Amino acid sequence: MVKTNLPSSIAAVTALAAFSTSSTKYNHAPLHVEAFTTNVKPAYIPRVHEFSTISSSTLASSVVDETAPSTTSEDPSFKGTGQVVARAGPYSFIPSANGKSGIIAIKLKEDQDTLPPIAQAQVQVKQEIEIPEESNESTETKMFGGISSQAKIKQPKQSKKSSQGEDFTGKAVVFEDGRKGTVIAQRPPMAFVLCDFGEWDGDFDINSDSISILKERSSFPVSDNLFGSIVDCYGNPLSTTGSTQSFDNSIDRAIFAPIPKVSDIALINSPLLSGSAIVDALAPIGKGQNMLVIGQDTGVGQRDIMIGAIKTQVNSKGARCIYAITSDDKKVKDEIIQKLKDADVLDDVVVVCARDNVEESAENMKVTDSAEAITVAASACSIGEALALAKGEDTFVVVDDIDQHKAFWDWTTRVLVDIYGVDSVVNDDKSGGASSEMRAFYSSLIQRAAQFNQKNGGGSMTLALLTNLEGQFGSNDEEDVVFSADDFAESSEKVKQRIAILVNKNIPLNAANLRKIQIPLPAASESEYRRRLALQHADDLISMSDGQIWLDETLYNQGQRPALDAQRSITRVGIGADTMSRADAPAMRNLAGGLRFDFAQADSLDGAGANSGADKQILKKNAYLLAMHQDSGEERLLSENCVTLLAASMGVLDDIVKTGGTAGTDVGKSTIANLLSHARETAPVAMNDIDGSLDLSDSVREELEKVIRGYFS
Repeated sequence: MVKTNLPSSIAAVTALAAFSTSSTKYNHAPLHVEAFTTNVKPAYIPRVHEFSTISSSTLASSVVDETAPSTTSEDPSFKGTGQVVARAGPYSFIPSANGKSGIIAIKLKEDQDTLPPIAQAQVQVKQEIEIPEESNESTETKMFGGISSQAKIKQPKQSKKSSQGEDFTGKAVVFEDGRKGTVIAQRPPMAFVLCDFGEWDGDFDINSDSISILKERSSFPVSDNLFGSIVDCYGNPLSTTGSTQSFDNSIDRAIFAPIPKVSDIALINSPLLSGSAIVDALAPIGKGQNMLVIGQDTGVGQRDIMIGAIKTQVNSKGARCIYAITSDDKKVKDEIIQKLKDADVLDDVVVVCARDNVEESAENMKVTDSAEAITVAASACSIGEALALAKGEDTFVVVDDIDQHKAFWDWTTRVLVDIYGVDSVVNDDKSGGASSEMRAFYSSLIQRAAQFNQKNGGGSMTLALLTNLEGQFGSNDEEDVVFSADDFAESSEKVKQRIAILVNKNIPLNAANLRKIQIPLPAASESEYRRRLALQHADDLISMSDGQIWLDETLYNQGQRPALDAQRSITRVGIGADTMSRADAPAMRNLAGGLRFDFAQADSLDGAGANSGADKQILKKNAYLLAMHQDSGEERLLSENCVTLLAASMGVLDDIVKTGGTAGTDVGKSTIANLLSHARETAPVAMNDIDGSLDLSDSVREELEKVIRGYFS
């Protein structure tokens, strides 16, 4: 029987809190990693250590409960201890529709003086899967070069302070009956735990101390054998497409590992090529950076770009790839997995996936789906980090998508409102408390991306995070409205100045023109309100990220592929004259340096009169769009993208565009395809030089220019 203290409906509290503009990074010391995961049905293989069944009194006395599986102190399956660092009481529980998990809200005890001494508060841990011990013999043949666990890191000393002031995210949790969970978010004095069980039969006493939070973090076992498999957020296999699973030489990595410290990372200075000319030219991804991929929920090709990038990495034997599917919708999961199959990369990728629901999610169950989605994203990062730190490999993690993070955060706000009232939460919002908490919540995922320094393995974990806006946001009625300057009387001075410019140029103040230059509509319709909140949230995420690829529905419907908005897409890695960091390939830097300015100039001249120079500038833009047009599945080598961009810069594509061979047309596609075939046949050494060096030397450029002129002559 499921019990909950939450009312069936809670009034909406506040609009999305504004975030501060500075990015938050926490300098947590690396924490000891011990594996604590779910008990699973026989269909699932336990991938990690499991607690024996224990009681609350066992935690205090270090005596194994007699209801636990039969063991003795000499049993070699017992290894390690779990130290209790905080206590909490249960407030409410919501089961998941998959029947295997639930989310519970707990209140932390205010101070640790009520706890037994740490040295005495221990619980024995049952190890189900044996991890090889270190020996003095050479172990270089092991996957991780003799490192059997990243857990062997000294712990910082326990500080004597209120448990409500500590960050317990990722910590293992043990309940009174011995069942387990993981803290996935914390908003003091509340913490939120993803449980390994789908029913709650206990009482709710928020002031009790029946729940124990341990020193150790829940972890994920990582090995090469994961590749070619589909696993859940705990590493249990859901499907194996490649070799048989084996856990030998695996390494445990904390699921919610702390973000890297500055002393652990190096400068980002090499590109992770996506195979897309427009992405690598205008919003390049550097190895070790994070990148938001923003699109509309109507579908504008976000997955196609990411799967194309994975295919490019697999084919070039570059970064090893992990794909996190956070959706609990089986149709969505099947669609993504089929796309990976069609791209012929599924056997080379680890897919971390939310578990299938056994029933349709009720409205209140969706928060548990969101909690599992958060853990799926975190586990995917753990795989990438483990390979980067222990093997020095480059990894590429795609999280599809992070929209459920927002739904989960909103639920935690409702819990706080239910307990402490609207005023307390609103006051926090006004003082910036909730804002900083929310930034920390998102930053704990976004800022896990890193280029690690040589002292920490020298590998990298690049992170792409997909998120969706709500389509065009507007109704047809709104599209027909023409506003006046007076409608913007309450707007900022900057907006008023831009409105005045439009009025002076006799440009109608309709929804289409205003959105084109990102001015919010003055009408306070529900649609516009949702749009503003969505854009505010996107801006908040952008402020925490290293860059964004912004895909636009209007461009997509016009046939541009990829539908990347050149003005809103950018990488912030390498910006500034005093930095040595770079995300782009040197070859792209030579060819696309002023491309963003050219696109902006063409957009600003759209609709200008004759003899204004607009036609020439717009023609130039269209020539570049032809050079960079790529349908789904048409990934290119860096050398091939250099050829098409070089052709556009030389002006040889202008006549093709003038005669109707624009981007996406059959004439345009065949022109580019034949040009690339010609370049590969006549200048293979030059093409290989670009792909090997990632640069475009003067001599190679001259050779390719001669090849291009010869083709169009």
